Formats: sequence, structure tokens, C-alpha cells
Amino acid sequence: MTTYRIGAVAYHPRVVTIWEGFRDWFGVRGFPIEYVLFATYEQQLDALFDGAIDVAWNTNLAYVRAQQRSGGACTPLAMRDTDRDWTSHAVVPAGAPAGLDGLRGRRVGFGDADSPQAYILPVFHMRRAGLDPFSELDLSRLDRDLGKHGDTGGAELAQLERLQSGELDACILSQPTLEAVRGEGRADGLEVAWTTPPFHHCNFTVLDTPRDEHDRFAELLRQMDPSEEALCEPMRLESVHRWVDADESGYADLIEAVRSGLG
Repeated sequence: MTTYRIGAVAYHPRVVTIWEGFRDWFGVRGFPIEYVLFATYEQQLDALFDGAIDVAWNTNLAYVRAQQRSGGACTPLAMRDTDRDWTSHAVVPAGAPAGLDGLRGRRVGFGDADSPQAYILPVFHMRRAGLDPFSELDLSRLDRDLGKHGDTGGAELAQLERLQSGELDACILSQPTLEAVRGEGRADGLEVAWTTPPFHHCNFTVLDTPRDEHDRFAELLRQMDPSEEALCEPMRLESVHRWVDADESGYADLIEAVRSGLG
């Protein structure tokens, strides 16, 4: 059969390890795949629309942009169980005032301009809650890895360092980043002052051309089990316990935020 071409963005060296493992697993099951790596999600979307890849492993922002570009003619095939119900937080030193009112007039660090979790959605939800981050905060955005849509987490971690050194009064961290730094003991003395509503993150996106290969790919994804020796390491590195059907409802706020001019 024809090789199924999967696009992925090389935001970290582990991406190669992940897709080498996945490629072998799919091949054993008679479904040959090739992964094509891109430097940015914008390049990956161009490849999807040009027909150079069959499916794109997209961030939520890349998916929303694909929806816009296709006039709604694209479909999310599947997502990780861990892509559902993310949140982002305004983190402050212990004892600092809680809530958005406590942030007014404060130095608050945000992530990259194209990071849904560290900039776009926090700004959107602050506005919705009645606080204008551009006029009521001393907003400090850090564009560290544009094109990666916040995947590297570099800007979030850099802003955390600035908070801990006293350069900032608060910073925005996604829930996965906050959990990681807590696990490393790097969040001692910090508290969550405010949290966004939940949102969904990545999905596999295809254009709406009916193909048996899309169905077979999604079917095999759902069969992947991290207890299998061949999958335990790549699935751990991909932060997935199981693949689930995509839920488009978790992108509604990001769609509205992008329409408003953010991202």
C-alpha cells in the first residue's frame, strides 16, 4: 500500500525518537508510515494544503488556522487523552493577592505571541473577565520560539525565572509546565492566583477528502498501548496514555480568540 505521510514539528530532539518508534509499530501492522519534520507549524500547514503530507500533528492554533484556511473543510482525527482540558495559570509568589484584581498594575510575564496556552487564551479570558491586559497590566511578552506555538515551553520557563528573580510579579504557566516544575521542586514558594477555563490542545488534522487510510490510521492509533515494549518509550515521550477521538468543542474559545485578532 502507499506510505501514509505524517507531518510533525521538530520542537525537540525527542520528536525523532517518538516517530521512529511509531513508524516501526505501524509498519509491523501492515500500515507503512513516514514522518516528515518541519521547523514551524506554518510550514507544516503549507505541506498539508499542498498535498505533501496526508495528516498533520497540529497544535490547537495550527488546527484553528487550518479550519480558517480550508473554510471549515478539515477534520481532527484523534488526540491524546492528555490533550483534553488544559488550563493556564497566573503564578505569583506565596502571599500575593489572588484573582485578576490582584494582578492589576503588576508586571506579568507571558509567553510567545503564538502560544495559545501562555499568551493567546490567557489574554482572551482576561479580557472576557473584564481586565484589559494591555492597559491594566505591565505586560511583558517573551517571543522565544515563534513558529512552535509554545511547544518548547522555553518562554514560560524563562518568565518563571524572571518571576523568581524578582523581575516580575506574576507569570503565565500552562498546567503541564506548572506540573513539571512542581515535580522538579522548582515551584516552591509560588501560588496560583488565577486560572483560565479549560481548553483542548493538539490533534491530528486532515483535509476533508474521504480516504480509507485516514480511518485506518485513526483505528490503529486507538489500539496503541503504552504497556507494549515497542511503545512504552515513544508514548511516554509523547505524553500520551491512549489516543482518543478528537473533541472539537474544546477549541471554541481559541477560535473566538483568533477571530478577535489574537494569534
